[in-house]
Amino acid sequence: MSRTVPAKRMPQRGAPRPVLDPPGRRRAATVALCLLVASSIFFLPDAFVRWFLPKDALAAIAVVLASVGVARGRLPRWFVAAASAALAVALLSVLISAAPGVQLWGRWPRYEGLVTLPVYFGAVWTGARLLGPTAPTNTLRTLIRAIATAAIALGLVSLLEAAGARPIATDLARPGSLTGNATDQGVLGAIFCAMLILPVLRAWTEPRKALAERAWLSTALLLAAATVIVSASRAGLLAAVTVLGILMVLEIVRSPGRRRLRPIGLTALAGVVLIGGALAVPFTRSRLLGVSPLSTQSLEGRFTFWSDAADVLAERPLGVGVNGFLNANSRNSTSDSVLDSPHNWVIQVLLAGGIPLLAVVVGLLVTAAVVGLRSWRRLCVPEPVSATARRSTSGLVSADAARSDVLAGALAALGGFGVALLTHFTAPSTTIVAALLLGVLATRAPDGGLRGQIRPGSTRLAATAVRTAILGVWSIWLVILVSAEIPLASGVSNAARDDIQAAESAFKAAYAIRPWDADLAGIAAQSFAAAADARVPGAAALSVHWAELSRAALPNTATTERALAVGQFADGNAPGAVKTLDALVELAPMDPTIAVQNAIALYTNGNTDDARREVKRALALDPTNDVALQLEEILRHE
Repeated sequence: MSRTVPAKRMPQRGAPRPVLDPPGRRRAATVALCLLVASSIFFLPDAFVRWFLPKDALAAIAVVLASVGVARGRLPRWFVAAASAALAVALLSVLISAAPGVQLWGRWPRYEGLVTLPVYFGAVWTGARLLGPTAPTNTLRTLIRAIATAAIALGLVSLLEAAGARPIATDLARPGSLTGNATDQGVLGAIFCAMLILPVLRAWTEPRKALAERAWLSTALLLAAATVIVSASRAGLLAAVTVLGILMVLEIVRSPGRRRLRPIGLTALAGVVLIGGALAVPFTRSRLLGVSPLSTQSLEGRFTFWSDAADVLAERPLGVGVNGFLNANSRNSTSDSVLDSPHNWVIQVLLAGGIPLLAVVVGLLVTAAVVGLRSWRRLCVPEPVSATARRSTSGLVSADAARSDVLAGALAALGGFGVALLTHFTAPSTTIVAALLLGVLATRAPDGGLRGQIRPGSTRLAATAVRTAILGVWSIWLVILVSAEIPLASGVSNAARDDIQAAESAFKAAYAIRPWDADLAGIAAQSFAAAADARVPGAAALSVHWAELSRAALPNTATTERALAVGQFADGNAPGAVKTLDALVELAPMDPTIAVQNAIALYTNGNTDDARREVKRALALDPTNDVALQLEEILRHE
């Protein structure tokens, strides 16, 4: 009888233990996303310009927190290479520009140089890091909930302003809600719509969704749409229509068989609601149909802006460098049209670095869109599934369904944003969120896998600590820069009240914080020039001082040169004012107010014939100029 030898039991491989996300790092990622979205509607009430630098500072703090959170993705090498190439081309263009130092930092009021552009890149990096391929469903929901909350806040203020209330003090006919600009208001509303439409549809088709979440998301979507409508922004409406079109196409591709008719019907219904709402609001209707004189003027102005920018490009095919358009366009500017942007993103990039920069930027954006579209398609066209699964939401598991909606929303949002920027300019209120979504499209899986990100070795931990410390110093620096807006606002208001000593003290405090900011010195010069023109004692000399301080770093700025001339004239230096104005007339020959100012200086200096010539030129530019008409009458009796 043989003995049976028991078989040796082989060790069984159990299911891998789930990798826990440390609570502290998870909370950091959550707060980072919330702050980054909130930065689009954040403002500082007491700042001189409430709408730009404060948003940048809050977004920078969000980037610091993103550095602490677990990496769920990363920017691919091709994106980093393309961004580095764009930076190199832009930097070269700035270095050969008229004022490299000032243009490198950025010009007032958006400072899209070393101040703001790193914030935009930080938002892209945050989107790629926190919302990458391994991001859990809760993180994706955090993004949507943050956008919903911001949309509700933006929409409520928008409705209050549309009803005639002014919750935020302003004298503008179109205050712009929490963005400070009506077009930014409409475009941001369209971006929020893009990210909310699909989650709202899923919330109402999935029975497990809580009623509170359905109500919250639905309210946010309605208020985002209302924001677009009451903004009376044609760029915002066009962006919203673009969003609907892109989402419809994506949902048609995503839906099987006869269900493809559903997105067409829903899109048609949404379009009717959007256009019907726009036509139902009188102010929006008048702008949309071109009945409002302001709307006609605005539309004609865009063609003038583009024509002027084309003239600048004809003279400088390689561009004028980032932030160089304002001074380069002086020959085409008048007192009513002082532009720091051509209101078209393609022309803006051409001006910043010519065709080389445009090629790099377009290539980067197209590649990101293709990568994002492929990622979306992989999620939405899975392997064959059972009939039961097909009847569920696209047959996707929860995380994949949530991610596919985020990717679709990001594609639609960036498509609408790009269309809107064909007639508008970049600003933190819209660009920060758009940059975050660009990172979502471009991201790829993190190096080392998720476990390596959550349980880093000493080298990775040290790198994270160093990176976070550097980003922390950067964010503190931005907060300090923003703090200069408070004394700057005080200086302007004190100068307007003829309190020259208090104004000078405030301007000095602001300039001590931003000593590189030639535009800040120029604002001080203009404030004192207005007081000098009103014969306030001591203002003239201060106007000259601040103007010379500004022009030392930033020459050939029309507003600064004009303030210098006013100060010189009020200080009794008529020959100096004539000399300054002679150069200023060459710098800005289309500005009638400068022609009038030059005529007054020439007349005071005894040059009657030249004064007559300048009066004649001023009236040719603006036949209704009251000062020119009065001076013409005086000279007629000379």
